[in-house]
Amino acid sequence: SVSPAGMGEPSPVCPAGDAPAQAAAAESMLPAVHGSLLAMLHHDASAFSPEDGALAWEGLYNMLALYGALDSRCDERSGELYLPEETVWDYAAALGIRLEELPPLPADMADRIGYDNVSHCYVLICGDQGPARLLADSVQAENGVLLLTGSFFDPAEDEVLARFQAELRPQDSMFGYVLSGLTVL
Repeated sequence: SVSPAGMGEPSPVCPAGDAPAQAAAAESMLPAVHGSLLAMLHHDASAFSPEDGALAWEGLYNMLALYGALDSRCDERSGELYLPEETVWDYAAALGIRLEELPPLPADMADRIGYDNVSHCYVLICGDQGPARLLADSVQAENGVLLLTGSFFDPAEDEVLARFQAELRPQDSMFGYVLSGLTVL
């Protein structure tokens, strides 16, 4: 199971000298980073691009599957998550994705995410996400942009699966920021 922070335990996102507001902003965007990083690792991509339809769909699915149940608008039924369109739009905005511009859902994802025309909800089937967690190391502000660095860590194997750097730009949205860059270091 995934904790609200998606990491299994709180992460140290506020190193000495960083303002608490910056740490809170970075913490709010960990779901976007987590979902996108998982997609990147699955697709063997070194950077996240919302223009890559398969990567964008998988990043969005991962974010919704990991964190959607924590949203008060989610309705969980028989192991499926029903997320209203508005919720999915909010999560997509954090990834820099405009749903109306995404290509059709990739065929290999059709068994995990779909759209219910009656309820106007996206329906997700969520699997086991495993023990790996996201650990944020530092957050720095540069000209209003936050740079977040960290690692994706598997405690079962005591192994860092990937190190990353995320660029977060302020945006008037539910998450307050947009993931404007994510690279594996």
